[in-house]
Amino acid sequence: MITTPQLHHSVGHDQIPPHERPDTAYRISRPCGTGVVLIDDLGKAEGLGSMPASALRYDRAGQVAAKAALLHDTYRLGVHPLGSGLIALSREAALHAYDDDLKPILETALGVAPEIAQIRKRFEVPDAELKNHLRCVALSRDGSRYLFTVVDEAWCVGLDGTGLWGARLPIKDGWAEIAAPAGEFGTSDEVHRALKLMDLTLPITPDEVKSRYRTLAKQWHPDLNPGDAAANEKMKSLGAAAAVLTGIEASSLPKYTGAVFGQELHRSTIEAGGHTFTITMGFQAGEKFAADWIYAASFAAASNGAYLAGYSGRVVEVNERGEGRRVYDIGAVPRQIIDTGTYLYLLTDTRLYVMRGDALHALIDTFDGGELLVAESGFGLLEKKRMRWFTPDGTYAGSVVTKDPIRRVYFSQDHLVVETRQTRATIKGAPAWWPRDAEKASP
Repeated sequence: MITTPQLHHSVGHDQIPPHERPDTAYRISRPCGTGVVLIDDLGKAEGLGSMPASALRYDRAGQVAAKAALLHDTYRLGVHPLGSGLIALSREAALHAYDDDLKPILETALGVAPEIAQIRKRFEVPDAELKNHLRCVALSRDGSRYLFTVVDEAWCVGLDGTGLWGARLPIKDGWAEIAAPAGEFGTSDEVHRALKLMDLTLPITPDEVKSRYRTLAKQWHPDLNPGDAAANEKMKSLGAAAAVLTGIEASSLPKYTGAVFGQELHRSTIEAGGHTFTITMGFQAGEKFAADWIYAASFAAASNGAYLAGYSGRVVEVNERGEGRRVYDIGAVPRQIIDTGTYLYLLTDTRLYVMRGDALHALIDTFDGGELLVAESGFGLLEKKRMRWFTPDGTYAGSVVTKDPIRRVYFSQDHLVVETRQTRATIKGAPAWWPRDAEKASP
């Protein structure tokens, strides 16, 4: 049974025939410019056999437009709310994208991508943990490019594999670097001489330097080369080269792990014996902890620019070349970022921020998490058993409340339709999600 305490005009209730009922295997719903994409992330959908996952797309009128098994599981998922198609990342770090008919258009192994290789060296990320460091994937509105994020970096790549730009968020506020690898301090000539001596090439990691040092030390140590008068000088040169490439003495190599960052937690001043003492309490950690991990990312609506949101609550807008344009600081990481060209919607676990340009246009409390459904006539906040509808600027328009979980929401002809597993509510007089002339047009 569906009740509608505050919505527009007349409401009708019907039992959904068994053959039309939504398949509960499709647990994830993502609106797009051509309708709604549903994802079965456990591979339990009916009629598709054994598969890791599947997708189903309803068109704007609520009719099934495409249904297909997916090539991999869907550990991370990206659907442009005003575009078409979808992109997903598997647990094995395979990235795959599909068009509006759910046909494959891209498959690539991110684990061997050069951008990933660099950051894996930077943070010493093992294979089994790579998927945990890849937080976001997104497909542009026109489907010409995609982006992925790894720790605090974002990379944008053309569908043909051409690298377009990369960006890194700054270290979180309150953290300062207090130690760093000394490769930064050696001169260019010193570094090149050290690399040549140790037969290494950039980029390098401390582990690579340690390993190569041990190998060469076994070959060059004077105790193992009693007849070699130059062995002692070789070992001195080897120790100096290791110091240039790591910034520490060769004897300390096994303990070296890279840059260290510190955060001051408390500072107090005391007077004793005519002297003033300052006592500070702080915390030290590696760069991975101090980095501002990117937890949400999406492409813009009217361009191929993008939005990157760090765990710190900073949302950075970049243009199609990856250059920063503006920063919003909302103090909490968004779960969804949606740009419509006129408004920017930033949904956190507790609030929805409606931005217009540099100004906060509206602030809406959220209670049950939920998803943000954006269409041309406004947006909805879809919670487990309630959907609230708003005009584009954030003005409240009405609600639908259900006794059972909502499975599907769409607009058919002149009616807003909300479905649970067995019941369908039809709300007449609700504003259309898309203009009539846009029903047949692609976004």
